[in-house]
Amino acid sequence: MRMQFTFAFRDVIVLTILKQATKSTAKNVSTFDTSPHVLRPQQRRSRAALARIVKAAEQLLRKSTIADFSMAAVAEAAGMPVGNIYRRFRGKDELLQAIKEDAIARIENAVTERLSRERFRDVPSLIRGIVGAVSEAYSRDQGLHRFLFNRSIGDPVLTEIASSGRRRIFEYYRDALLPLLPQNSAERTEMLVRVSFHIIAAAMAGKACADDWTLKDLSWNALGAEISTAAIAYLEASVDLKTSGSH
Repeated sequence: MRMQFTFAFRDVIVLTILKQATKSTAKNVSTFDTSPHVLRPQQRRSRAALARIVKAAEQLLRKSTIADFSMAAVAEAAGMPVGNIYRRFRGKDELLQAIKEDAIARIENAVTERLSRERFRDVPSLIRGIVGAVSEAYSRDQGLHRFLFNRSIGDPVLTEIASSGRRRIFEYYRDALLPLLPQNSAERTEMLVRVSFHIIAAAMAGKACADDWTLKDLSWNALGAEISTAAIAYLEASVDLKTSGSH
């Protein structure tokens, strides 16, 4: 008989994890007000100008190629002299880096908000909750994410921004999942966490940058449901195999 894949929820442990995740998010996630890629505006008018620049740049990114994206194009779209753009950003690379950092922050915040709002009592609900939060964050602005996660853009800073965000999200995922898994060896448990996370993250990355034709036409809701099923099935099968091997 197949095991029911449910485990006791450990309130004290998970609540501690969520508090740590909230502190970590506050520490690590940058916005345009704190980003190292933005030259600091000092006045309210400067902040308003920064908001106009970012809005114009994001609009361009949704419909342009990297070859079409320039500081002059952003200035024209924002309706201001190009010199005003350079007062906020040293160049096009820094502008893209700040926008990607903000996009990663929104995805990361969606995960920590879901973890802090809901008490997941078993692995399937946790997987569906995290996948749902990330899918929803991506689906809010598919055009912008398609550009920002385009693997053909070879800026190492952009790559590191994405990698750092993914590592932080993995830590939130790991800390939330571990208390819900049965007691295996530390090495085996770590394997379960990493592979299940990869199932989720790889599919979402392929969908976000639109370079995987097998996922391109799927809606985010449909993809989220399918990869949740895949990750849960992997964990269930792994636990069942471990259990059956002990008898």
